[in-house]
Amino acid sequence: MDRTQFSERLDQIMKDYRRDHKRQERELKKCLKEAEKDGDAFLVGKINLYLSMCCFELGDRVGILPYAFKAVGIFENTKEYSLLTRSYNLLGIAYVAQGNLQLSLDMYNKALKIIRERKKVGLRREVVLNNIAESYYQMGEYQKSIGIMKSCLSTCRRLSPDNHISISIYGLNLSDCYEILGNYKKSWESLDTVENNIKMLGKNILVCGYYARRACVSYGRGDAENGAKYADLALSEVQANHDTFEFHRDFEKIAMMEVQSGDYERAQRFADILSEYADKNGHTIDKIVSRRVQANISDSTGDRDRALALYKELSALYEQRRVEENAMQYESRKNAEAATREISKLMKKIRLSEERAERDPLTGLLNRSALVTITNEFIQNAKEKGRRLGGIFMDIDYFKEYNDTYGHAAGDEAIKFVSNVCMGEETSTIRFFRYGGDEFFGIVLGHTDKKLENLALHISEKIRSSGFEHSKNPNGQKLTVSIGVVNINMKSSESTILDIIKYADKALYHAKDRGKNAVFAFHAMPNSEHEYRRISAESFD
Repeated sequence: MDRTQFSERLDQIMKDYRRDHKRQERELKKCLKEAEKDGDAFLVGKINLYLSMCCFELGDRVGILPYAFKAVGIFENTKEYSLLTRSYNLLGIAYVAQGNLQLSLDMYNKALKIIRERKKVGLRREVVLNNIAESYYQMGEYQKSIGIMKSCLSTCRRLSPDNHISISIYGLNLSDCYEILGNYKKSWESLDTVENNIKMLGKNILVCGYYARRACVSYGRGDAENGAKYADLALSEVQANHDTFEFHRDFEKIAMMEVQSGDYERAQRFADILSEYADKNGHTIDKIVSRRVQANISDSTGDRDRALALYKELSALYEQRRVEENAMQYESRKNAEAATREISKLMKKIRLSEERAERDPLTGLLNRSALVTITNEFIQNAKEKGRRLGGIFMDIDYFKEYNDTYGHAAGDEAIKFVSNVCMGEETSTIRFFRYGGDEFFGIVLGHTDKKLENLALHISEKIRSSGFEHSKNPNGQKLTVSIGVVNINMKSSESTILDIIKYADKALYHAKDRGKNAVFAFHAMPNSEHEYRRISAESFD
């Protein structure tokens, strides 16, 4: 799977079906199966993020959680800051839907922290701040909400004056905050500030929300005439395809105030919208809002039997909601645990795939691709802690002659044997790689010269005494190797892995040039000259 092409395919699905979220969801789920099968964490995370966005657009406020949770779990230890920021934001929205406002604030603040530190992450700062303000609003922290909303509005006006949708949203929310505190003057002024932006939107659900806000403020300050006028304008803007959920608080408020003023006909029209939405979506909260309004109308118009039936239904709905909230908390924990398990399985699969990709298929040794990653980690450790870093370079003596005499299958067995000897010496500070053909390279962290050279001698002797015959090898007609070693103090060294390989390779050349079946060490001299010294068991007597 080509990650870039697959990722572009996901973006195209979001674009092609932006007005058909059900189809969007189906296509993304197909992609998810492919990505999970291939074990690509980035793509799995991105699809989960996009699925959580689908749930948000579909009004599936419960469904957002598991997808957003998985996306966060995958991206939070990566550098995919843009995707992580959006994942945190959606997880915050999911927690709000559950009524878990403190967790929602935690998620929003994590998103905000990344935006502040990284700047360009694809999600505007004021979008997250608006969500934080909404959480504070629902917690009853209205003054905090007002302060944040004022900042959002002024920032958006300054930086994006043509973003009429965002400016309108911030203005409506600010008006709501002021109204709930009884400050109708400020609430009205907030609506005045976004009136021109609203006029630029054409047929948009925000226009309906704007008139609903005007109606609420008018009724709240005792102006029933203007309240009725703006209520009618709000009703005229409701379109069949509009999701009116965001304005149900205002619709309920308008209906209740119209009941108080005896305007039952208008109240009933708002009640019908709320009932239709509740019946279509089936959410208990939406049903509660709808039945509250219907019960109030029935009670006020003298229809006692219908009012009593609605109050009984409301009582059952409140109990149902209580059970649902408990279940949601349980489901939330269960989803979180399930998502954690899924992420853990995926990460294991990815690590296994990465490990396989880093291993030479014939020998099982690490390959040259892994060499860069591992040696860079060793170099960083050596430089930070002032430790020595050693290199061991070896190849099989007269390997071409071995292949010519015994065949390539036997040559492969010889390579596998040498590889097994190397792997038998591996520790957390000693790693070996198949460098190519019959060449092998080892990186050794924090060993003295003596320990490093003894290791090379030990490997050489183990191979020589293996019993592998090599009739064309003048060194006892056995399988042997030539080895070059180097050990560098990295405390103040600017050496790279290429330098270590180069010095070890030069030492290897000296071993081969002097008859093979030998270990030579490279030593840098004080006068900038180099010394190549033959190492033998007697060297350490």
